[in-house]
Amino acid sequence: MWENNLLIEKIKEEKNLILVLLLYSLFSIILFSHYKYVINSDGIAYISIAKYYFDGHISYAINGYWSPLYSWILLPFLVLWSGNLGNIMVMKIMGVIIGLFTLTAINSILNNLNIDIGQKTILLLSLIPFVLYFSLRFTTPDLLVTCILLYYFNCLIDKKYRKLTSLGLITGILGAIAFLAKSYCFYFFIVHFILTSLFFMKNFPEDRSVIKKNFLLGLSIFLVISGVWVGIISEKYGVITVGTAGSYNHAIVGPNSNGHLTRYQILTPPHEFAVSSWEDPSYFEVNKWNPLESKQALNHQITIILGNIWIILFFSISNNFITFFAFILALYLFLKSSKKSIKNNIILFIGTMIIYTGGYTFIVIEERYLSFFLLLSFLLAFYSLSMLFKENLIKYNYFKFVSIFLGLLLFLYPILPMSNLPIDGYSEVYDNSLELKLKGVMGNMASNGQCDVMLYYCYYLDSKYYGVAKNQSNIELKENLISNKIDYYFIWGDPSSNLDLGEIVYQNRDFRVLRVSKS
Repeated sequence: MWENNLLIEKIKEEKNLILVLLLYSLFSIILFSHYKYVINSDGIAYISIAKYYFDGHISYAINGYWSPLYSWILLPFLVLWSGNLGNIMVMKIMGVIIGLFTLTAINSILNNLNIDIGQKTILLLSLIPFVLYFSLRFTTPDLLVTCILLYYFNCLIDKKYRKLTSLGLITGILGAIAFLAKSYCFYFFIVHFILTSLFFMKNFPEDRSVIKKNFLLGLSIFLVISGVWVGIISEKYGVITVGTAGSYNHAIVGPNSNGHLTRYQILTPPHEFAVSSWEDPSYFEVNKWNPLESKQALNHQITIILGNIWIILFFSISNNFITFFAFILALYLFLKSSKKSIKNNIILFIGTMIIYTGGYTFIVIEERYLSFFLLLSFLLAFYSLSMLFKENLIKYNYFKFVSIFLGLLLFLYPILPMSNLPIDGYSEVYDNSLELKLKGVMGNMASNGQCDVMLYYCYYLDSKYYGVAKNQSNIELKENLISNKIDYYFIWGDPSSNLDLGEIVYQNRDFRVLRVSKS
């Protein structure tokens, strides 16, 4: 009876969260059919890796570029819906479920920050479109990483962290799980966890003993779990590595780089089951560079960093006013409040945001990389506003107005990119692929452009994509296609071009498909 009463009280206490989760689930069902075709090249790679595990091709599944956790979680979902389109749809379902856990993590953080029920409800409701956007739009592990790191962050801001050594164990495990979701988190966790632990030891000397134990326990369990995967991929590639994504992405922004190799040259897929070479860019021959090797290289790296910082600032000010406003509110609160706990929370928020985005500034910034950064900024905005009110630094009417205004801005923020997404283009690829299958267009393929779209076609056609052939004469192109055993060549644009490659077997307003003549 006592346990039943406790459960009922817990449900009453979290009824607003339950309402938000139900609304989120309802909207995801409504929007699901509109996004079921949406895929990207990374998502295809994760699906392929999950299939390798499912089919027992473990050596092909082990991959230094694509971290394993996303594909591991996808594995049981593959049973639900078979077929290429089915695999994309179950990936969307998985993303929606990750969104549920993300909203729950945000709720836990708000509870630890002592945000009142009204403000907490406004923020959670306002975040439904944001979480839906990242769960349905991107078939990448970025929302998964954000979800895990939110739970990790929640452990650190919990006052019990400085009292219980069990939370040190949990933070280490969460850090390792985040690394298995994305290799970037290996460096982020080590830097962030060390600096946070030092910060705690300095500001909470009375709890230093427990903080040290948590640090040693957390770091140890992180290194043990991460070390297993590091050992596995290092054995495969013959070099000690925590992942090959960072070195590849750094290489393609180098001073002499032309970008992703798949966009301008033909590359053989790494093995017989791969859809394209993009399934493991670890094998690409890229020009690696060191910013310290010359003055020109250092200047190039500095230019990249400054450019990425500008992108983050511009994004914070123009595309998302809340992020910029969060820093203004936090700075004002930091200067006005006399409470040490408030100042510590602000430092923890801003420090985490800077450390997390700092590593990306050396390479490239994309919107999906910033989901954790953005959510922390939203939480910081509402936390700062709440503390300003509780500290009697702003009046109730202003507090109420700004809370609703921020909630409205946050709610509307993802609407524009969601409405501008060319969903029909993704469904058209699927429909065209059905026509191509009926005409027997399957095998090894290359094209003169549209690398990403071509990868979608090859995925649906159970074919292999070899990449883009550019800057070649007709004779050189034909020799290149024949030597790589290309069966079909897709010509995008310029309907007047008449390459002497073979018979046209299919054409529409966007492209023509030529069966490559072997003579």
